[in-house]
Order: sequence, then C-alpha cells, then structure tokens
Amino acid sequence: MRISTGMIYDSGLRSVQGQTSTMLHAQQQISTGRRMLSPSEDPVASARALDVNQAKEINAQYSVTQSNAKSLIGLVDGQLSSVDDLLVRVRELAVQAGDAALSSSDLRAISSELRAHFDELIGLANSTDGTGQYLFSGYQGSNKPFAGSVESGVVYQGDDGQRALRLSSSRNIPVSDSGNSIFMNIKNGNGVFATNSQQLHSTNAYGITADKITLSNPPSATGDLEMRFWVDAAGDLGTPDQVYYDLVDTLTQNSIFTGTKSVTGAAGTYTTPYTSGIPIAISDGAALDYGATVAVTGAPQTGDILTLQRSTSDLKVIPKTMVGQSARATIDKGQLDPADPMALAKWTNSANSGNLELRFWVDTDDEMGGGAGLAYYDLVNADTGISAFSGSTSATGATGSYTNVFTSGAEIPLNDTATAATFDYGAIVTVTGMPASGDTFTIKSSTDVSGNGYFVTAPKQAAAGNAGTGIIGTGEILDAAKWNSLANSGKLEVRFWNDTSIIPNKQYYDLVDAITEKSLFTDTQSTSGGPNNTYTHQFSSGDPIVFSGLAPAYGDFGVSVTISGTPASGDVFTLNNSSSESTFATIARLIKALEAPDDPSGNSKIELQNQLGSVLTNLDMSIDNNLRIRADVGSRLGEVDSLESVSQDLNLQFSTTLSTLQDLDYAKAITDLTRNQTQLEAAQKSFVNISKLSLFNYF
Repeated sequence: MRISTGMIYDSGLRSVQGQTSTMLHAQQQISTGRRMLSPSEDPVASARALDVNQAKEINAQYSVTQSNAKSLIGLVDGQLSSVDDLLVRVRELAVQAGDAALSSSDLRAISSELRAHFDELIGLANSTDGTGQYLFSGYQGSNKPFAGSVESGVVYQGDDGQRALRLSSSRNIPVSDSGNSIFMNIKNGNGVFATNSQQLHSTNAYGITADKITLSNPPSATGDLEMRFWVDAAGDLGTPDQVYYDLVDTLTQNSIFTGTKSVTGAAGTYTTPYTSGIPIAISDGAALDYGATVAVTGAPQTGDILTLQRSTSDLKVIPKTMVGQSARATIDKGQLDPADPMALAKWTNSANSGNLELRFWVDTDDEMGGGAGLAYYDLVNADTGISAFSGSTSATGATGSYTNVFTSGAEIPLNDTATAATFDYGAIVTVTGMPASGDTFTIKSSTDVSGNGYFVTAPKQAAAGNAGTGIIGTGEILDAAKWNSLANSGKLEVRFWNDTSIIPNKQYYDLVDAITEKSLFTDTQSTSGGPNNTYTHQFSSGDPIVFSGLAPAYGDFGVSVTISGTPASGDVFTLNNSSSESTFATIARLIKALEAPDDPSGNSKIELQNQLGSVLTNLDMSIDNNLRIRADVGSRLGEVDSLESVSQDLNLQFSTTLSTLQDLDYAKAITDLTRNQTQLEAAQKSFVNISKLSLFNYF
C-alpha cells in the first residue's frame, strides 16, 4: 500500500488531536468533579439527575416551611400554657372565695384580682404570631378575635377554621386554632347536665290571687278578716265541686254572715258561691260593711285562706294558707299552623320579631262588657312593647289592646285574620288553666329541642334567688343514655315545700319538668299540698335525689343530685342540659357573684356557695378543654419533628443519588488522565519520528 506524506501527516494530526481531546475531557472532569460534562454523555443518567435535583429542591422548601410551622405551633403552645396557668390561678381564687370567714372586702379584693386576670385572658386570646396575624381567629387572621368586658360579655369575631401549612407532598398541618373551640364552646356542668340554684322564676301566678281591691269609707273599728274557701265535693249544698267562701273575724273566729263559728258542710257558714274574677263584697249584706271589694281569681281548694288586713287608708290581701299551689295556667309547645302551607314563610317573615309575649288580663270590673271575671289576652312584641293587634303600646282596659277572650284549652292563633288581617305569624299555641292578670308566656324563635323546632314557649322569667341554705352539687351521671331519653325535656327542677300542718314541720320535694310544669312522679300538674299534692318525697340533707322511679311517661333519667343544707319552702334547684358557656362568661359570673351586695338575711352567702360550685365545675371543664387543645397542639409539634426528620433523610438520599449519577470517581479519572497524557506523548513522539522519514535519506 502506498502511503503518501500527506496521509502520514493527516493520520498523525488526528491521533494527536484525539488524544488531546480525551485528555482535556478528563482534565475538565477532574476540575468540575462531574462525571458528565454534557447530557449527551449519559442521557438516561442526566434525565434522572434532573428529576432527583427537582425533588431535592422541593424537599428543601418543605424543610423551610416545617421550620416556620414549628415556630408558629410552638407559639400557640406557649400561649395556651399561659392560659392554663391563668385558669389554675382563677380556680385557686374561686376556692379561696368559698371560705365562709371572708368578709365582703376580702371578696372584693379577690374580685379585683379576677378582673385583672379577665383582662389578661382577653390579651392572651388576642395573641399574634409576630407578623400581625392573630393565632386564635380561625381563617380570619387579620381580625381581632375577642372583644368585651365583664359587664357586657365577650364576643368572638373570628370563625371556626384553622390556618394550615403544607409540610410535605401529602400533609397539611394546622398552625393556628379557632378561639371558638378554645374559649367559647365549653360545656358547662358535668358535660351532660348543669345544676344551679334558681336564677330565674316564672312571673306567672300560682294558686289564687287577689286581682283587684277597692276600698271606700271603711268603718273605723274593724279588725282583720279571713276569706276562707271550701270545695263542696259531695254536693251538700246542691252542686258537686262548687266552691264556697266565708268571711271570718280573726279574733272571734265567727263568720260575719251568721255571727257563729265558721264551719263547712250543709249546715255550715260557707253559703256564698265563689266565681273566679267576680268582686266579693266584704260585707254581711246588712249592718257590717267594710266598704271594700276583693276580686279573687283562680281555683281555690278547701283550706285556702286569704287574710284581709285593713288600715285607715288601704286593705291588704295576704295569702295565709294555700293548700294547693300550682301554676294557674300552662302553655304547650305550640306549632306552625298545619292547615297553612305558607306557615313557615309567615313565621320567618321579617315582620315577626321572633320575640313575642302572650299577655293576660282578667276583667274583674266588666270593662269590656262581656262579664266580670273574663280573661283576655294580647300578643306583644317583647322588643318594643307594641301590641300586634292594635299597633300601639299594649294596654288593658276598655280602650286597650286586650280584646281577645281567652278560653282554656282552645287554640290561640298568632294572627288577627278574623279582623283586620294586619298580621299573621302562621303559628298556634294553646294555654290551659286560669291565668291571672299579668300572667305572661314568651314565644321565641329557636331550634332548641325544648321547642317544636321553630320556636320555644315558656312562662316569662324574672330574676330570683332561693331563701334557704340549700347547696346543690354538680350531680352524678348514672346512665347518660337514659338522660338523653326523648321524655326528658332537659329542663328539670327540684322544688321544695314545707308541710306546716305537721309539727314538727316536714320538708318534701318534687321533681318537675320546667317546660310542662308537670311532676315527674305523677305526670300531673306540680302542686304542693291538698288532694292533688305531688310533693311526696321527704327531703334529707346530703342524701342523693335520684331521678328514677318516675311516672311511666318518664321512667328513669339516669342521674342523681345531692343537696345539702336546709332549703326553704319554695326554693328551686335546676338541672338543664349542658350548653356552651365561654371561659370569659364563667369568670365574669364569678366576679359578679363576689361583688354582689350583702343580704342581711345571709342568703347571699348561700347563693355565693351555689355559684362557686357551678363556677368551679365550669372552670374544670375549661381547664380540661385547654389541656385537650394543648395535647392536640403537642401532637402537631411531634408530627412536625417527624416530618423534619423525614425531610433530612430524604435530603441525604437525594444527595446520595445525585452523587451516584453525577459525581466523578477521582481515582479512575486521574488514572485515565495519566494514561491519556502518556498516550498523547506517545502519539506526539511517534508523529515526530515518522514525520522525519524521507526516501531521500536512502539515496
């Protein structure tokens, strides 16, 4: 084969250049530390390295977020720890306030510290994360969640959300909490029901009442009289169950009608029939005339006595003996008018305030012309005092707004479609019994289970307090399922009555459904004394009062309460379904109880003990709730720690994989570089030697 000089030079050049390129590539690998200087060198490894590098960068971002989350959750935990310390201190002060030896000034000193803690708690509840975002406002981080005071109460202005951060591809973790769950929605009582002394009582009449008294020109020498009642059950005087009355001189015990001893029976002195609401003239119809009339309403029982005390200017009617004491009238739960397809729309119409009162008036003077003693009713907007019937302020009398005659047990439509049809609320209620003047029932929009799903009816309530020394405990849950029975309205009362006809007096109690006014023992109207008496269980201080062995309609409610001390006749203790009471409301209630004025009778001390018992129970619920929230926060912190550990492991794994894919094997690379350098030198030297060859050297 003939090889030209040009071929020799071309081949030598290619060899030298190839070896130089190989050596330079090895040199670049060593200087960069990378195995691949371009994707084309290993496309598969390059593509995989790109994916791994992206995953590593995402993991690094998650690590930053995890660090931020840990800081935020730690801040939440720190604030909740402060709340826990504060609540423990408040509880200590509540226990301290229970010391009977403390004076009013001591209690006020405690209340002053409590007010400071109240403000401190609001400050903690309004904590921020350092960037202006509130920790306990839910999703609304820029809104200040809590505002208020001891007197006005505290309102929550956030929502129920929890702001969260994404800490991994599959995990979002909350870094804030809803103030609603921490401070507001705290179950009161023992979590199933709450006990308390009577804070409110019905303003409606019990038994018989003197609804109207007139007095004109009384004689100067008249003593006190008694108006005594007798029910002729056997019909000795003609009509069975007719009620008769006698007017008796308290000094002589003689009837003013006969001048003889007052006695019942066919030959007795009770000869004047009684009609509810008809004025009774305090006169014997002849020479003895007190110049007075008394209109009594209600249904007296045998043995009921009203004392008539006369002075020079007035006549007082004071109940002396009320054999049977039960609510004069009761109201049912009501309903939307089943015959009206538009009833719901009418009830929810903006024209209905949803805060109504059904008020009663007994026309003892026959101002309306329908007959003395008739009862009338008015429907009133409780927010404004305006009658729905007249459109003006509710008022009794011939020109007033009480224009509807009441009939016991008849449906009362909440409309005036029979007249001008100016309003129609699409609802019906039924009142049974004999209401007295001033009796009022409330009708309020509510979905509470004690109502019908649309509104709740009840006797109008007013502030009240017990007169005895009874103190009620938190109660014991024997069977929660029984408490949740459909027969349980969730609004129960333990009522007390002293039987003064026995010496020494004995004290009895009744268990009552506060919605229906029925005794749980008999399923009849709760009545103290008389033939229909439902107060049949003798009270013993400190013994459990068990809500079992009730009438068949109720059965067993699965709870018991313990009352210590000596309740007075008429005292009431309540058991209501547990509801939500904010921590702020509990502390405010404690402050108000400590700052309440002293009662000379000493009842304020007993009431304080009952309030302290309720407050301590609710504080325990608040502390338990705070610990539950803190446990949840702690679990989140633990999860963040775990995610941080996982991220660190992933980062190491990604780095290892990238190293395997990209990093240079220096030992091999240096060996290759040395070999390539030797090969290049050999190529260069051989080229030089070959390039010197010439045919002329052989001539």
